[in-house]
Amino acid sequence: MTVAHAMNKLETAIYSTIAYRDIFHFPVSVFEIHRYLHGIRCTLGDVQHALAGPILGHHLESDGTYHALRGRADLFAIRRTRAELSRRQWPTARRHARFLASLPNVRMVAMTGSLAAGNFPPDGDIDFLLVTDAGTMWRTRAFCRLLALADTKLARGLFCPNTFLSLAALPLARRSLYDAQELCQMIPLHGLDTYDAVREANAWTAEWLPNAMGAPLGGLDCRPYAPRVKRAGEWLLDSPMGRMLEGLEARRKIHRFNETDRLKGAWTRSTKESHSLWDEMRLKIEAAWQARMDELADG
Repeated sequence: MTVAHAMNKLETAIYSTIAYRDIFHFPVSVFEIHRYLHGIRCTLGDVQHALAGPILGHHLESDGTYHALRGRADLFAIRRTRAELSRRQWPTARRHARFLASLPNVRMVAMTGSLAAGNFPPDGDIDFLLVTDAGTMWRTRAFCRLLALADTKLARGLFCPNTFLSLAALPLARRSLYDAQELCQMIPLHGLDTYDAVREANAWTAEWLPNAMGAPLGGLDCRPYAPRVKRAGEWLLDSPMGRMLEGLEARRKIHRFNETDRLKGAWTRSTKESHSLWDEMRLKIEAAWQARMDELADG
């Protein structure tokens, strides 16, 4: 019997959690292992006890703070470098979040991606997930994409609002480890009540990450720059013209997504409110994670 086959369920889950983060060159602390542990609800002490045992010691290594797969000790220095890069980007992220919170009909702004993880690379960008009022998501998305393009042309190109949800369709239709990780890792920066609603609507994430309850540390309440201007914009857009713009943009983008097979299905009330989720990145990441798990199984 190989050492890999001798692992119990908790040890396998710990290895799986570390292997997933290895894809991003990101060794993890014991607290991070516990929060994002794959599929097993347990205590922090349970994780610490398993990490101290001989079975995982055969497959992992640690610098005393972080844990990585065996042979990946070079990641410890990368982690510390990226942590410093992440710290430097937070003031910019807060400014972007306040700006996004100032847009009409935006009810939640959350940071996602590498900066939310504290793993910001030299060529990274600042990813955001936005929740909008029902019937406003597509025009908000179009405006944000124009702003991101301008930022790319005129500034550093860090501004990347790339995921949009509508209050009318908070539950994600696609349920996977990748999506659970993104939802549980995102850091709310505006609209904490809406953040709670998003997490409650996607309670299925507990099947994948049962210890990742509540928001990660670092959440803020970035208030809009000009609340009165925001309310005035919402009043103006709550008009036949605003609704027409939303319908035109929804039809345009959903038709394009269907043409490229990115958003399957006809234009329905549901798909009009549900922003498409690209599969390319998810499939790539989950395949890389599975390859690491297969290596473990092969001993």
